[in-house]
Amino acid sequence: MAGRRSHSEKSNRREQGDKQVRGFARGHGAHHRHQAGKEAPRNIGTGKDRTHEVRRQREFGRLDDDQIGDLATGQKHSLGGRSVEELNDAAGFGAELDGEKAAGTVVEVRKGNFLTLMKADSASDSSNAFRWKKGDIIRTVVRGTMQQFDSGLSSLVAAGDEIQVVVPPMAGEKALIKVELHGMLTRVAPRKSQFRRMHPSGRSIQTIAANVDQVVIVASTAQPDFRPGFVDRVLVCAGACGLPALLVVNKMDLGLKEDDEELLEVYEGLGVPVFRVSVETTNEPSGDFEKFRKALAGKRTTLTGHSGVGKSSLLRALSPDLAHAIVRTGDVSSQTQKGTHTTTHARLFRLELASGEVGELIDTPGVREFTPADTDRQNLWGWFPEIAKYQGQCSYSDCTHVNEKGCAVLAAVVAGDIHPRRHHSYTRILDTLPM
Repeated sequence: MAGRRSHSEKSNRREQGDKQVRGFARGHGAHHRHQAGKEAPRNIGTGKDRTHEVRRQREFGRLDDDQIGDLATGQKHSLGGRSVEELNDAAGFGAELDGEKAAGTVVEVRKGNFLTLMKADSASDSSNAFRWKKGDIIRTVVRGTMQQFDSGLSSLVAAGDEIQVVVPPMAGEKALIKVELHGMLTRVAPRKSQFRRMHPSGRSIQTIAANVDQVVIVASTAQPDFRPGFVDRVLVCAGACGLPALLVVNKMDLGLKEDDEELLEVYEGLGVPVFRVSVETTNEPSGDFEKFRKALAGKRTTLTGHSGVGKSSLLRALSPDLAHAIVRTGDVSSQTQKGTHTTTHARLFRLELASGEVGELIDTPGVREFTPADTDRQNLWGWFPEIAKYQGQCSYSDCTHVNEKGCAVLAAVVAGDIHPRRHHSYTRILDTLPM
């Protein structure tokens, strides 16, 4: 019972009610916390954690990479800590889903859903409006039980993932009602490889492409300028993911600076294939372009680079049959000299190459931040071959090769055995990595 006012004129104090009434505890909602015949209170969930999670996901989904990158550290969203291996366990939770089971390949990840390329015809005997054929693309969502597993990833799937889905049955007059066919994700197959980076939030890992054979870095000589720092970051990331990397330098018709050409020769000396092309101005492909085309045959490749360097133009030049696909090209901002975004989601394309061979290519959005996810400060030197050559020759066993006395790497930079721009990239990446 609630407290009540005293009728005594000498006291304005509020008398307290009995602390126990018929065995119930005092307080708002006390009758909800007890059950007949049971003394122990029943826990009541406030919904606070669930509400916070829904709000976090909604707000996180509204931000793109650039917006998240501009947030202060304290404002960036925090993601938690389940291992990647626990993803497959998520499919075993919850009730069995009704519908037809099918297999497919993720071709594009969007906010809130993704597109799946179906690998076989539907076995259902429903009307044609609710069946699919091999090669059809359907919208797919993640079933609620799998969302409970916070694995520290920004998304459960990536372009190139092999998955299993359930397509729920449709209700109503199937011949009269037109409903979009969609599926629900039930399982993600183990990946043979993955290309990933730290998400711009700094709190999760973003898998850019799954089950790929190689990474292609696209840069330009000008508009925007050649940026070796970005190239070095992707080389480190690809190496840490166990993937070979190729470098394509586009817009050669605009001219290449002498110091940039010198650096390209350094990359070639380190074993990185370099292709010099100009896809917009040449009527016939150059020799390097043809070599690059052959390097894609029979492989799944992911394409990455800054906005405006010509990734989409390169993709269309590789396979003219993609003219019907949504592959737009954008201009470079006259104010910032940076590219404008034309690709907003990573997308898997099938390449019908001019030689008659087939390949697959995952085109990715232009990115501004690229922090490797599979290395740290103690191991970064291993992804710079010219620095790794001097490892163990410094005066200090824990030398960071930045400013220590007796550092063999710094001595090699002064002697010209290590290019100073490469060493500068090493120090810049080191500052962004965890201990």
